[in-house]
Amino acid sequence: MRLFVALCRRYGVRPFRYPRQRRTTIMVRAPRRFFDTVVWRQFSDLHTDLWIYFEQTTERLIKESICSDTRDAETASEPNLLR
Repeated sequence: MRLFVALCRRYGVRPFRYPRQRRTTIMVRAPRRFFDTVVWRQFSDLHTDLWIYFEQTTERLIKESICSDTRDAETASEPNLLR
């Protein structure tokens, strides 16, 4: 959300919300073509980059601080049903 708001402000688009809207709801008034080709495209690219960075950082911190085995949980077979 903060990334989106920062990009809007960078390009002179004023983010706002109406009363009683959730904090996660952000409204903007901007020409659709400009918004889609500039703001939203850049947001999508940066959001992906941030997500990858956070995943890598989380993996490294867990590996270095908690346990070097960062594999996913094993898939166990179904337990026997009680009859």
